[in-house]
Amino acid sequence: MTNNKIRIFLVGIASLCMFSCTNLVEDQLDPDGVIEENVFKTVKHSEEVILGAYSKMPLGSNIYAQALITDELKFGINNDGQGKEVHSWTFTSGTGEFAGVWYGAYGSISSANKLLLNFDKIQATTPADIDLKNQLKGEALALRAFNHFLLVRSFSPKYNPSALGVPYVVTDDIYAQPSRPTMQATYQAIIDDCNAAYPLLASVTVKNRFNQGAIRTLQAYIALEMDNFDQAITYANQALAFNSTLANTAATVQAIWTDTNTTEMIFFQTNIPNSASSAPGTLFTTNAVASGGRIYWSPSVTLYGKFTATDFRRSRYFAGTAASPYNNFIVNKYPGTTGNYGVNNAKVFRVADLYMILAEANARKASPDLAAAFTAYSTLRTSRNAGTSVAFTDQNDAITKILDERYKEFAWEGSRFFDLKRNGKLITRQGVDIYPLNPIATLSDINRYTYPIPTAETQANPNIQQNPGY
Repeated sequence: MTNNKIRIFLVGIASLCMFSCTNLVEDQLDPDGVIEENVFKTVKHSEEVILGAYSKMPLGSNIYAQALITDELKFGINNDGQGKEVHSWTFTSGTGEFAGVWYGAYGSISSANKLLLNFDKIQATTPADIDLKNQLKGEALALRAFNHFLLVRSFSPKYNPSALGVPYVVTDDIYAQPSRPTMQATYQAIIDDCNAAYPLLASVTVKNRFNQGAIRTLQAYIALEMDNFDQAITYANQALAFNSTLANTAATVQAIWTDTNTTEMIFFQTNIPNSASSAPGTLFTTNAVASGGRIYWSPSVTLYGKFTATDFRRSRYFAGTAASPYNNFIVNKYPGTTGNYGVNNAKVFRVADLYMILAEANARKASPDLAAAFTAYSTLRTSRNAGTSVAFTDQNDAITKILDERYKEFAWEGSRFFDLKRNGKLITRQGVDIYPLNPIATLSDINRYTYPIPTAETQANPNIQQNPGY
């Protein structure tokens, strides 16, 4: 994706994917909307460009697309066709939900690249400004890596070094028409940016910006995707050295989702009212049901049934009655605040991620360490009051239980599709969760586990190859 195409579709992004362009803070700058030499004269203005890059991360788009395509939702009683192409597995390269991920990520990358390309022009004289300038470079590298990682997991198949990756954009050439490199080349560029970013970042900083703990978590996920399990374990443990605190009471677990408890957070995207992707809760229900909210998508009844009644997560993640006619059964993970229904921060990385990475990596190693895998798995479950954890009997049993726990812990966070794809598992819906207008229980077409490159992109860039099946 080239920067000219990003610009062409910036206006359309708001309607195409109203979830991707959030405001991190009020005083951010879009380098495409002002004269560059004026933006990058000071560290302060340069920082505002990076804040804009954070706000463009398409986390809402990712949450929505993954929830629709997987087994996290059931058709809502007030649905008028929203998301039906993705949920019914009849989507095409023109489907907007995937385009939102594509253009949102490349929009964030564009802002990060502006900082990196103009870095030497930024005037910094005081020690504080010099430190901040270098930190901004680290954040730009981290943002570029993160967004490309989101893209390659979405628009490329399960990791295969020789398969097609995604264009790794590092230039400001608005006329470039890049082809797709291999996945190996894409991943190597992501790894290189992570390695370059790490020493420039603060070890402890505000959690809505990249820090060293967030980079180590990102690196752990990269290694997990590449089946580098020992490396994933190393990075996860290094990230835990920065923060290993799990919420472990009903109050603290629930407060994660009202944004009043950030002790478990490693990195999140700040969302504020009236910004385009500020309200992940409204992806599923337009407003509080008691206030006339329309339920477009209810939670998966199968998912609900996996929680014990005493699990701290159940009363936070769900509201209403999980029974026919499902007229008040809603996703409650993003409740918002009074007067701002559904407005919540998007959680990128939590300490829970690290324990589940340790569990999966130890279980999937060539010589599995099921004891270590179970320790990590049961540590998370204990913190959530999830009931007695049953020991793993073998590697397959371990992977099944770990994926089941990830299904519960990270529901509607933009993880389920990646988890199933990484482990070679098929998406299967059960019972009332099966889409009534296309009553197929299992998505067996492997091509559908890779999103299509948006039609607008392939039409504008003849060098970019479409994925098989589209």
